[in-house]
Amino acid sequence: MKRLLLWAGLIAFLLVSSAFGETLTVLHLNDTHAHLLPYGPKDASGNGMWGGMARVATLVGMNRATEPNVMLLNAGDISVGDFMFQKYLSIPELEIMKALGYDALTLGNHEFDLYSSTLKYELNAAGFPASGFPVLCANLDMTADPEMGYFVQPYTIKQYGAVKVGIFGLTTDATNSQSNPQPLSVIPPLDVAQKWIDSLKIGHGCNVVILLSHLGIDMDEAVASYTSGIDVIVGGHSHTKIDQPIKIGNTLVIQAGEFAHYLGKLHLFVNGGSVTGYDYQLMPVDQNVPAEPTISGMLASLAAGVEADPRFGPVFSAPVARAAIDLDAKLGNGLVKDNPVGNLVSDAFRGATGTDMAVQPQGFISQDIWAGAVVGNDVFRAVPYGFDETSGLGLKLATFQTSGASLLAGLEFAVYYLPYAEDFFMHGSNVSFAYTSTNPAGSRVDYSSVTINGQAIDPYHTYSMTVPDGVVPFLSQIPGFTMSNLVVTDKFMYTVVKNFMVAHSPVAYYRQGRVLDLAALTNPVQGATALADLVGLYRTNGFIKRPIASDQLIREYGLVARELQKNHPRVAIALLYGINLQVRVQAMLRWIDGQATQRLVYLNGKLIESIRGVSGFAAKDKGDEELRSAALPESFELKQNYPNPFNPSTNIEFTLPVSSVVTLEVFNIMGQRVRTLVNEPLQAGVHQVVWNSCGDDGQRVASGVYFYRIQADQLASTRKMVLLK
Repeated sequence: MKRLLLWAGLIAFLLVSSAFGETLTVLHLNDTHAHLLPYGPKDASGNGMWGGMARVATLVGMNRATEPNVMLLNAGDISVGDFMFQKYLSIPELEIMKALGYDALTLGNHEFDLYSSTLKYELNAAGFPASGFPVLCANLDMTADPEMGYFVQPYTIKQYGAVKVGIFGLTTDATNSQSNPQPLSVIPPLDVAQKWIDSLKIGHGCNVVILLSHLGIDMDEAVASYTSGIDVIVGGHSHTKIDQPIKIGNTLVIQAGEFAHYLGKLHLFVNGGSVTGYDYQLMPVDQNVPAEPTISGMLASLAAGVEADPRFGPVFSAPVARAAIDLDAKLGNGLVKDNPVGNLVSDAFRGATGTDMAVQPQGFISQDIWAGAVVGNDVFRAVPYGFDETSGLGLKLATFQTSGASLLAGLEFAVYYLPYAEDFFMHGSNVSFAYTSTNPAGSRVDYSSVTINGQAIDPYHTYSMTVPDGVVPFLSQIPGFTMSNLVVTDKFMYTVVKNFMVAHSPVAYYRQGRVLDLAALTNPVQGATALADLVGLYRTNGFIKRPIASDQLIREYGLVARELQKNHPRVAIALLYGINLQVRVQAMLRWIDGQATQRLVYLNGKLIESIRGVSGFAAKDKGDEELRSAALPESFELKQNYPNPFNPSTNIEFTLPVSSVVTLEVFNIMGQRVRTLVNEPLQAGVHQVVWNSCGDDGQRVASGVYFYRIQADQLASTRKMVLLK
């Protein structure tokens, strides 16, 4: 019986071998960002439970001992993100990669943060190319610095039995604007991709072509769609965790997340000169993987060197604060877009400078801060960008003044590239706004929603602002954005955030709805659910202080959703007016704070607009007005002008809950007043004004973007309109 089983096994093996020919094993990492030591949630000893190059070394060794034809690849961004980089640059990681026997690395955008001269220094110091491995980038124009060609090649070729594997590298051309490759430049990847595929496939006779890409998942999919001949794209840049390969035509797209939390493992079965099958897994690099002793000892020595540097001190070993909860650094989904780390960091900035507001772009936030003891490196890993040669720290804070109209242009730019590029998204302290991601880019921000210190933005008022100094060059390129009295302070971003956490330990920060995406309300049923979720968030973060208040509001939003599902839009609207009344009563009782009150009333109004749009009845329908008056007195509201864009005139409508002294003015994009439309006492009710595109002097104004602002006693609101000629 045993002999029979042995023969059966041998036959099965021969059949598999005949069917698949050669098996290739591709191990891959991306976006390690100097995370040589473990990170993430900590164990009882205070050690990070995820990642770490000593654990990676163990997994690589185990796979090399058990798998055929193993290649080890890295899709870029080994630089920037940890005190290891601030002390040693990327040299230790390159040395460790050599020790692990890497087959290729493609350059990431952050490899150029300190200019190409520093990259050459790092590679030379680590013994490249003589004792290194291939460093790839096939779309790097090295005309201005041919010496870089000594270190960087477009491709490499590996031979495994009868199978020839060609690997070429591509790097995002956003490197040109977001990093510092000068005097080099990065060519758009689609301009050169097919040429290199053909060179490897046809010119060199490669059976398998692998693109080692630092382009991001969206561009990887585009390359797979617009080229032919790539078998596998091993990706990076977008930090995407892909559990199973995305298949586009005959191309597999894979990526292993970030910071060496996972080691990707792809089996390719090659027969007759082509890939005939595959299997894939992401192997967790965590506390269950033992650390390889030699690499572990090397890392301990490197960490000791960092802590011995008086500029840094015990940044790995000495807790400086506690995080009461996990502080998430990812951009929110759905209605609420801000995140806890963005809110924490921007509040820390404003606390250090005392400006009217502070802003932290999403692209300048790197990772979460986890609950428990927080050491200096945990803080730095959250905000790691920049390099100051003297201190070894990162970016400093800058302050300046800007107008309200300028700020509106900046906010519009911040959401212009969503959802494809999140880096420009702005988290703010003391500034709040809403936008609609499904609107055309350039007209997404609802200007009536923008508040500073809880007050409607004033387009012609001057505000003071704090940002990381690395943001200033980007702000200067935004059309319509202006800065005056710019000062780069001596306050480092890392030190400011660390000191803020020390002062507020144990730290608990939450999503607060400082930035809202109104696209979540487009479907009214889903919108009602989103508002119920927001109430739950407000209960969690303390904006709603009485559980009975939040329970009641969540129940009411549930009723709104059910009435909408039953196609009873008028009843749903009446319920929302009733919710507004409840919210205001709860605010009077101090059960809910003013910030939450303001946002819920605003969002209820937006959901009512959405219901009207879907249901197809107008705001001036008599029955709707009866519902409004029965449930709640008329609220203060400045409506969007119509038509918009317009030529030569447009209607502006607003509502007053009580008699008020009203000023309604029009401003140009520079914040200069061009026309006063109303400046007198008005009765409560609905009012409409026509602007004929003339200024106070009676002359027609030029085409362009204008703002109209209403002030009624203590209430104010601003909206944008476009004049076309």
